[in-house]
Amino acid sequence: MWSLMPEPTELTLPELRAALAHAYDVEAPIGRGGMGLVYVARERRLDRRVAIKVLPPELAVDDASRQKFLREARTVAALTHPNIVPIYTVDEIKNFVFFAMAYVSGETLAQRVATGGPLDAHRAARLLCDIGEALGYAHARGIVHRDVKPDNILLDGDTGRALLSDFGIAHTSPAPVSAARLGRPAAPRGQVIGSAAFMSPEQARGDAVDARSDLYSLGVVAFYALSGRLPFRATTETAFLALHIAEPAPPLARVAPSVPPRLAQIVDRCLAKEPWERFPDAAALVKAVVDTVEPLPVPLAVRAFLVRSTHLEGPAVINTFMTGAILLPMAVAAWLSAAPPVVRGLATATLGAGLIVPGVVAVARVRRLLAAGHDRSDLVAALVARQARRREELHFVYGPRPVGIERAIAWLARVALLGTAAAAATIAGVIAVPLDVLPLLPGVAVASAATSLLASVVARARTEQRTDPRGERRLQFWRGPMGRWLFRLAGVGVEHTPPIVNILHRSETPA
Repeated sequence: MWSLMPEPTELTLPELRAALAHAYDVEAPIGRGGMGLVYVARERRLDRRVAIKVLPPELAVDDASRQKFLREARTVAALTHPNIVPIYTVDEIKNFVFFAMAYVSGETLAQRVATGGPLDAHRAARLLCDIGEALGYAHARGIVHRDVKPDNILLDGDTGRALLSDFGIAHTSPAPVSAARLGRPAAPRGQVIGSAAFMSPEQARGDAVDARSDLYSLGVVAFYALSGRLPFRATTETAFLALHIAEPAPPLARVAPSVPPRLAQIVDRCLAKEPWERFPDAAALVKAVVDTVEPLPVPLAVRAFLVRSTHLEGPAVINTFMTGAILLPMAVAAWLSAAPPVVRGLATATLGAGLIVPGVVAVARVRRLLAAGHDRSDLVAALVARQARRREELHFVYGPRPVGIERAIAWLARVALLGTAAAAATIAGVIAVPLDVLPLLPGVAVASAATSLLASVVARARTEQRTDPRGERRLQFWRGPMGRWLFRLAGVGVEHTPPIVNILHRSETPA
């Protein structure tokens, strides 16, 4: 949990045990937090382990220190969030002022990195989300933590959750603190309070701070968690403050090349010198991280459904050709001619079979997917994730918008089409031209039509390279009413096995 510490000299353990004996069995000191000493104890009444934070006796006699300590207790007691260590009770017994909070079995982030090295991208992203959500909750209630650092982040050994602790120097205001409140300081000017190695530039200068100051500190924490080192190295607090104020942080990708680029960019943005260059609030940071994290592996049955069925593509092409080029004209001819009813019926039945075959194949594939325990939502989710990655890749290669040559080809297709229409109108006598020009018009019409067709084909090919319309159509089909109807039809008589649930990263337990 908290970092281990020697038994403090400010108070003796026997004195504390004697004072709290009616309610707690105090076991041992486990750390220091802000202006208090932290002990692990067992609460007698509920038979549960708790962490007790005690104000040292020499500070307890000072009214200002006592009020500051109790203010921390009141601040945290008002917060109810799964990623904030909750406070159970606040009390004063003899010379001891203390509060009891949840005991988190695990270790601090500082201990985890010191013993196990940098976190992998997945765990670091989860930590960013956990602490980001805790900060967002506190900010919405007018609280700036001002001391976000690895020692104040606890990693629950049972669930893997990250919890924020130690609001000892938090600043509170009656309204939410965010970028929208730049005109109302979230903390007084002229005070430099916090941990120098993790302090935002504005906090290091003693300027007013808002929610984005905590995001800078969280960026330093993320840099440390992913690389195993701080963005700045110094031997004194003054040197740390000067570096945070004046020196740009090194790009995380340069220090830790194995970190996914998009996650590294998020951390770099948190470490921007100017608050307005960072994320506007914790919710925006969490959303960016969630959008960046690589999705969990798609189940085998869904992956198999998405694989191009090359063994079916040949027969599908033949079926399409036979239906469109042979069966449809035969059915139309049979109905338009004086063919006997038997011939008409046979032609219609043959055409119907050609149209039904693709549907039968699709239903069979969907039934196999349903039998494996998956439904349409699993397929759509996989397609959405695949198309998101595909769009990102294509935008990187070809750009998000048409380049100059594509726009030129598109305009050429339009102009050539207009030329074809003008030539056809002239041949039809709609437009009057000199008689000696008339013999040239058929050639002009053909050339314009060919140019328009060729330019359209090239423009379409370039657009498809950048947008993957085939994948988009596939997604829209299975997301739309036809896909819903196919799943409903295919589900008739299928014995469903319990669905395979993708466990979201928020509920994973680290190994």
